Formats: sequence, structure tokens, C-alpha cells
Amino acid sequence: MNSNILLYPIFLPLAAGVLCLLLSKKGIKEAVSLGVMLITFILSIVIFISSELVFSQHWLSIPEIVNFSLRSYHFSSFILVFLTLFGFLISLYSIRFMKEKNRLREYYAYLLWTIGASSGAILANNLVVFLLFWGALGIMLYALLSLGSYRIATKGLFIVGASDFALILGIFFLYKLSGTLEISHIGAIPLNSVLSISAFILLAIGALAKAGAMPFHTWIPEAAEKTPLPIMAFLPASLDKLLGIYLLSRICLDFFKSIPNSGLSILLMIIGSFTIIAAVMMALVQHDLKKLLSYHAVSQVGYMVLGIGTGIPVAVAGGIFHMLNNAIYKASLFLGGGSVEHRRKTTELAKLGGLARVMPITFITFFIAALSISGVPPLNGFFSKWMVYQGVVELGKLGGGGNLWIIWLLAAMFGSALTLASFMKLIHATFLGTSHHSKLRDERVKIKEVGLSMAIPMIVLASLCAIFGIFAYTVPLRLFILNSVPGIPPSGEWLGWWQPGVATVLIIVGIIIGAIIYLLSKVKLFREDTTYIGGEEATSRMKISGVEFYDTIRDFSGLKGVYAAAEKKKLDFYNWGMSFCQGVAYILRSLDRAVNYLWEGLASLVVLMGMGVSRLHSGILHTYLAWCLLGLMALLLVFLL
Repeated sequence: MNSNILLYPIFLPLAAGVLCLLLSKKGIKEAVSLGVMLITFILSIVIFISSELVFSQHWLSIPEIVNFSLRSYHFSSFILVFLTLFGFLISLYSIRFMKEKNRLREYYAYLLWTIGASSGAILANNLVVFLLFWGALGIMLYALLSLGSYRIATKGLFIVGASDFALILGIFFLYKLSGTLEISHIGAIPLNSVLSISAFILLAIGALAKAGAMPFHTWIPEAAEKTPLPIMAFLPASLDKLLGIYLLSRICLDFFKSIPNSGLSILLMIIGSFTIIAAVMMALVQHDLKKLLSYHAVSQVGYMVLGIGTGIPVAVAGGIFHMLNNAIYKASLFLGGGSVEHRRKTTELAKLGGLARVMPITFITFFIAALSISGVPPLNGFFSKWMVYQGVVELGKLGGGGNLWIIWLLAAMFGSALTLASFMKLIHATFLGTSHHSKLRDERVKIKEVGLSMAIPMIVLASLCAIFGIFAYTVPLRLFILNSVPGIPPSGEWLGWWQPGVATVLIIVGIIIGAIIYLLSKVKLFREDTTYIGGEEATSRMKISGVEFYDTIRDFSGLKGVYAAAEKKKLDFYNWGMSFCQGVAYILRSLDRAVNYLWEGLASLVVLMGMGVSRLHSGILHTYLAWCLLGLMALLLVFLL
């Protein structure tokens, strides 16, 4: 296979993006975007099934140090496959969803450029080339978010840009440690010096910020409110998780020798566990579909960071597998939310309800993705979480970290339970309940399912949730994950007692038995009587709302202050940074004013002295002689005293 093929996933979308920006005729840019995305996806599959490919070209007149070097191997090429797949599905979905929206030419151009820059970052085999494409992604983040709000785009760029500065410094340290800029030549550097530890932390900051882990997450919920949902499905739900966790995995597996239960390992597990719990607690009390999903996009990063942070091969593989699974079901959830918004023109849960009957495809795909993110077997989200659980237990067997492994395990399992609870609320409020407003309830009969261009991406992603769970070992793990993580036995004994095939059969049998029992319950063998709710006879006007299921948690005395501070953005890392910058600016301005006032005072003093001295120069000789005599008398007094 000619290594020049590595150039096409990068430069083909970049060129197509320029074309979309120039084309104004209706329908052409959509066709160009969809066609190029499909071609790029096919090319990525060809690259994946090929052996390792390396492309290198002299660049910047210093070829000994900086080559335009690209490399595809198993890990990077499978990430490329799913990156381009998501790009194709989002492009297909956008044909209908983005119709009649403003700035369409920019939208498709930015989407294609983001795919090209992401492909470059994944395939880069030189640290300078990697930084070039990584920096371009920061610009593309601003460009895509600006389609919703320039303020939020600025915030996202500030957070990601600040972390990118740490990444650049970390890469400089990495170069000092390894003596090379070629990524494939960097060995596992031991973390036994201040420089190596600093490099690890700085690089991890760049990766965690890209993935959206806490405290670098604050732009995501705000972006969800303003930004078109296809962008949310593509950026924080899939692309950023793939790139951020891909970089974190490379840092822990390739660049440095990570040791389980070491200080840095525990640091990553603390960040992962905190992200899981804190973000899902915020998701519980949200009353807007988009913000609820955005907090879950943050929470799921915690499982990936936790798994990779353990340093145990099965947990690392579980973290990478969860990265892939999360991109699948989160994209499906955001696209499902987009379909709801497309038909109902709102995502406020209080204004939704009863959509399951009129939007069955959206409901079923959304429901499958919701079960998957909640870790319900036999779907893919459960299996990747199971691998993380297994790895944490193995970590406990190694010792060296006390009983901290119990905290990591409880955080992961409790987070999964809270995720299920929040999606019970979301699905009830959106699809199963009824709206608060009678007018909206009447309008529900006019709503219909979305078209094929929007339904197909949701169906594909929901199907992958089922396939990657039921056939987890034979399809995603064997094809994509296991070969990317060294140290996992090929026999599969690390799976423990969980067998997805047997479990799936038992679950299907249980569903069939439940359906039979339900059908039998329809046979009226008993007398029916009046139903009462709260002591009052139930009527058709009565409605049990799921919107406020967990508001009691928000009002709990121990958490009320935390939630209030979070809603006022007092816990926002970005606001802290801006307040600090404003404080520094105020101090510098005060110093500048003080220096200016001092200078003006000295100038006034000099002017006054000049005016006084000028009065003494009258031009009269007798006056000058008098001053000379006074001066001589003063000198005599000085000498005599």
C-alpha cells in the first residue's frame, strides 16, 4: 500500500471545505460534504486493513529535526475509522436538520476542516506536525461554536487554548527527555525525575481539557444551550473524546512508563472519579434536554480517565473501549435530542412529553442509547464499564494504594446508578409523560417522525450500541481494542464470569416472559375499580411529571449551597481565571496610575522650581552680587560650624 494514502483523509476534507465555503447554490455544499465524508470514511477503512504505513517528507528546511511525518498503526487507524464514520453520519443528519439555517456554507466548511485537522492530529508522527493540527482544532472549535454564540466560542477557545499552552510546554519537555520529535521513536520514559513528571502532567492537562474532564468542562453545558445539536453530537460527544482520550492513552502507554498505584496514577483516578460523580449530580437536576445530555458527556469522561489511570491492562482497554462506546451512544443521544427539537422547537422538559407514539424511531434509538450510557446489559456501555470495574478490582489485589480502590469502584458504580436515574427522568419527561400545557398536548397529534436522512444516523448508532455489547469480544475488542493495549491475555479469562452471549439470551427470554405476562394481564379476570392519586379520584387531566423527579436532591441541605454556587457559575474554572486576570489587570492599572501621578507630581515640582528660579534671574547686576554675598556667607558658616 502506498503511504501517500495517508494524505487523503487530511487534505481531501480541507479542499472540500474551501469548495463549500465558495459555493452558494442550494444543495451543492450538502452533496459535496456528504460525498467527501463518504470517500474519506472508505479511505480510512482501507488504511485500517492495511499494515502499518509511514509517510515522511522533508519540511521547514530542517529535515533532521522536523519532517512532515504521518503514521498509521492499529490504534490510530481504528480511531480514524470512527472519526470519519461520525463525520459522515453528522453530515447526513445535517442535510435536513440544518436546512434553512443561517451560515450554512460556513457550517459545512468548518465541519470538513475539523475532520481534516482531526485526521492530521491522529496520524501525525512528529510532535511539531501534531501541534500544528491540534492548534487548528482549537480554531475550528471556536468557528463551530460561533455558529451558536461568539461568547461561548470565546470561552471554549480560552479554556482549550490555555490547556494547549500546557501541552506545548509538555512537548518541549518531552523532546528534552527523549531527544527526538518523532513520536514512534519515543520510548517509555520512566517517571523518576522532576522534568519527566512535569512533562506528564502538562501533557495530561492538554488531553483532559480536550476530552472535557473536570475542571475543563464548563464551556460544554453552555454550548449545548446555543450551539446546533449536530455540532454538539460531533464535538464534545464524539470528536473531543476520541482525540483527548487517544492522546491520554498515548501518554500513558507509549510516552511514559505508568506504574499502577503511583502518585500520578492516583491523581488520574481522583480526577476520573470526581468527574463521574460531580457531573452526573449536575445532570440529575437539569430541566433542559440539551444541558442534561451535556453533563453526561462530561461524566462519561471520568470512566475513561479512571480506567487509563489504573495502569491495569484490562482497565486501560476498558477506558479506550468506553471512549469508543461513549462516542457512539452520546452522538446517538444528541441526534435524538436534535430530532425532538426539530419537531417540537424546544428542549425544555416541561414542554415535552408523549412523543414515543408519534416519534417511535427516535424513541427506540434514544432509549437504547440511554440504556447503554446507563450501563444496562447487554449493551456496549455495560461491557466497557465492566472492564473498568474488573481493572479496579485487579488494582486492589496489587496493594500499594491502601483501600483507595474501593473508592474508585464505588464512584464508578454509583455514577452508573445515578446515570440510569437521570435518564429515567429524561425519557419519562420527553417520551412517556404528557406535557404540562394543554395547548402543547393538543399540538402533539400534528407531530410526526423525522425523515430518513435524520433517522438513519440514529438507527446506525443505536445498532452499534447493541452489536458492540452483545458481540463485544468478537467484534470491537478483537478488531479494535485488544491489539492497541499490550499485556492483555488473548484467551479472554480476564472477562470474568460475564458472558455477553449467554446474558443476552437470558435477557431476551426474560423480555418474552414479561411480554406474555403483560398480555395475560389484559384479560379481565378481576373487577376494576376507581383509581386514586393522593386521595383524589384520578382523571385524564392529571399528570405525573418526571421533570422534577430529583429536585429534592438539589434542595438537600448538604448540597443546596453547592448547586446554587454551580448555577451562579461560582465554581467555574473559567470565571476564576477571568477574575484572576481582572484582578491582575486592576493591580497593574493601579500601579500605572500611581507611576503616572508620581511622574506628574515630579513634573509639577520641577515646573514650580523653574518658575521660582526664573524669578531670581532678573538681569539686575546688583541682585546677582547680593546672591553671591549670601552664598559666601553660607559657605563660611558651614566651614565655621
